[in-house]
Amino acid sequence: MGRVFPLFFLFLLPALAQNALAPLKDHPLRKQAEAYLLAAQKGLEAQASPLALNIQGNYARFGYTCTPEALCQNLPEDGKALTLALVLNPFPFGDGADALERARIALRRAELAYRKTLTALQAQAVAAHGRYQEALLGVRIAEKGVELAQLALEAAKKRQANPQELREAELSLREAENRLEEARQGLALAQKAAEELVDLKAPLPEIPLPQGKTPLSLEEARLSLAEARIGEGAALRNLLPTLQGSLNLYPSGNETFSLSLTSRDLKPTLAYTRQDPARQPTVIPNGQYETKEELRLSLSLTLSPGLFAAYEAAQAQAKAAQEALRAAEEQAALEKDALEHNLKTAQAALALAEARYAAAQKALEEARARQALGLESLLGVKRAELNLLQAEFARLQAQNNHRNALMELYRFYGEILKEVVQ
Repeated sequence: MGRVFPLFFLFLLPALAQNALAPLKDHPLRKQAEAYLLAAQKGLEAQASPLALNIQGNYARFGYTCTPEALCQNLPEDGKALTLALVLNPFPFGDGADALERARIALRRAELAYRKTLTALQAQAVAAHGRYQEALLGVRIAEKGVELAQLALEAAKKRQANPQELREAELSLREAENRLEEARQGLALAQKAAEELVDLKAPLPEIPLPQGKTPLSLEEARLSLAEARIGEGAALRNLLPTLQGSLNLYPSGNETFSLSLTSRDLKPTLAYTRQDPARQPTVIPNGQYETKEELRLSLSLTLSPGLFAAYEAAQAQAKAAQEALRAAEEQAALEKDALEHNLKTAQAALALAEARYAAAQKALEEARARQALGLESLLGVKRAELNLLQAEFARLQAQNNHRNALMELYRFYGEILKEVVQ
């Protein structure tokens, strides 16, 4: 007996772990959103890299005109150079900081797109599961309608009803059979529509109220404002002078060590260059000299109407993004109130449907009790059974409407069910 219970739980465990929303794990739209998210993560890693190595090779071939011609024999035919440069990124500044912040915004946008995709898929899955359950119950109701119509026709024949009543009973049976065929077709369509979204054999998980932090539309509007402000700052920097500095060391005629820096991003660049042929000393009338080190500073400023217009355009875009955020806040508040109102309405409708279902159950029990006493016909009991199925269908619709209202709130906040995240 001690071995039976562990084996029983081993067989029971897969059933307990069954998740109706498991098919969403392999949905193509989810895979697409995950790929975009991974690309954004790698883009941020690329911008946040602390260093970069650059290798550059140069080759040049020379042609001379010499006087006298014998002088050309002593001149090099070609020149070669190899440069190794290390670009350091100790801290984000200027253009580098803008690129890094844009990469972070791109990652946040990819995260929001991922959440939007998954919340849309989980809402579609829950709705598809509900439509299938409604179609399944609709087939049962249609079958009960055919059964009731057959009993009504048989009762009309037994009591020898007039030809008109018989024709109406036969037409009612044909209509009930048509409704049954339509219900079966609807069930097949609902099953096909739900195949890639939800496991129809498993029950839906319990759906709690969303935590309700920040609406998805507000997060998107805030990202747009942040990006617009980055553009405004970049446009302003284009109006400022740029300072560049470099220090070159020449330990030999073939080698050069250099350190350069620009005020645009403050990324120091260390470089080593090996060249052939070597630099020759500069000859002057009384001798020659050779440069061993060189310090260069340059200041550049570009002024044009286009740059000022670009800055004004960036300012206008930032202002537009600010107003868009304000509009998104107002719209989000209205949408929140509407969604919460819909949820309360769905909850009230569900409570009413539950009460009607309980009343239909009670009516069926009373009809069966009267039948046992000979006070109710079989046809009356079947009608009570049909009424119960219709009340059950109304309750199922109310349950689905309540779930759909909940899922709309999940989409509004961009919250993902834990069963979908797993």
